[in-house]
Parts: sequence; structure tokens; C-alpha cells
Amino acid sequence: MITSTERLKREQWAEEHFPLPTNEASDVGLELFLRDRCVKGSGFFDKAATAVNRQFYLILSRTSDIYLTYFMQGAKLEKLEKPADNFRVLCEQGGYRYTNEYQYCTVLRSRVEAEVVTRSRELLALFNIDVP
Repeated sequence: MITSTERLKREQWAEEHFPLPTNEASDVGLELFLRDRCVKGSGFFDKAATAVNRQFYLILSRTSDIYLTYFMQGAKLEKLEKPADNFRVLCEQGGYRYTNEYQYCTVLRSRVEAEVVTRSRELLALFNIDVP
């Protein structure tokens, strides 16, 4: 279990390193919200989120919609067949609001297929999490 001090350090690292959305993004508000989910979610892990940070910069080289693209890459049923390790870590430590699955059921619901929402709800239910 990560201590609150360690969590804060991981979040601060992410805040400093994850790219900020620009005005070129199609929905700057959504980008900022999704970035915040990534920053806060990174605090639940044992080390800094360097691998995901690299992914963000690779996405940024192709589009200004960094965080939307990042989340949408995982919005496929085949990627949601079983609970991913990161998903488990977040849910077991109370960070379910920072999971991709939670975003699919809430803020990204209108952007993903209904089957993705349904499967995400099922995965969250495995941890007794009911999404509004």
C-alpha cells in the first residue's frame, strides 16, 4: 500500500512531466480533466509513471488530443476482457475514479460503444463499485 506522502510525490512528478493540453485540442476542458485523472491515478503506483509519460509524448507528436486519444486507445472490448493489473491496483486502493473503465462509464460514455460501457461497469462491479 502506498503512503499518502509517496502518493503525493508520484502525483507531483506526473504534474511536472505529463504534457499540458494546448489550445489546439478539440476540447481543452476535457483534455484538462482527463490529464487530472492521469496525474491523480499515477499516485497509486510504486514508481513514477515514466512509461505512460512516453506514451503521452508519442501521442502528442500525432495529435493535440493527447488524453482523449490515450483513453480511447483502450476503449475496445478485447482490451477489457479481464481486469488489467493497473485497474486492480487502482480499485483495490480506492482509486477507481482514475481508471479508464470509470471514465468510459462517465465522462467518455457518449464517445465509446455501449458494449464498452457495459463491460466497464461489469469490471468495476467485481470490486463492488457501482457507477452512477
